[in-house]
Parts: sequence; structure tokens; C-alpha cells
Amino acid sequence: MNQNTKERLIRILVGYVGLYPTLLIVLTLLKPMTQGLSLPVVVLIETIILVPLTQLVSFPLAGKLIDMLRKDK
Repeated sequence: MNQNTKERLIRILVGYVGLYPTLLIVLTLLKPMTQGLSLPVVVLIETIILVPLTQLVSFPLAGKLIDMLRKDK
């Protein structure tokens, strides 16, 4: 596997590690507030919260975690 492909796979892994727990937490916390709203409004509210949260917090933390795990090898 060449270096470019390996880096892409690592970025995908960082995406999974950063997105899944963040999405799970946000959806769980917002469910009582968004329960009666239409799907497009719910998606809009969740997107407004999730994009900055994942880009500024979750993905950098996941990247550091993956880097720490790679250095231990």
C-alpha cells in the first residue's frame, strides 16, 4: 500500500473515530428538544451544532488519539 493511500485511510479512520461518538451524544441530547419538529428542521439544527463541533473539537482529538496509537507500534 503506498503512502498516499495509507494517509487517506487514516483520515477516514479519524473521521469515524471523531464523528460517531459526537453524533451519538448530540443526537441523544437534542432528541427531547427536536422530537416534534419536521425532519428538515431537525437536520438543520443538528448540522449547525455538529459541523463546528466536529471540525474544531472531535476531529482534532481523534487525530491526536490515532497518532498516539500509531506511535505506540
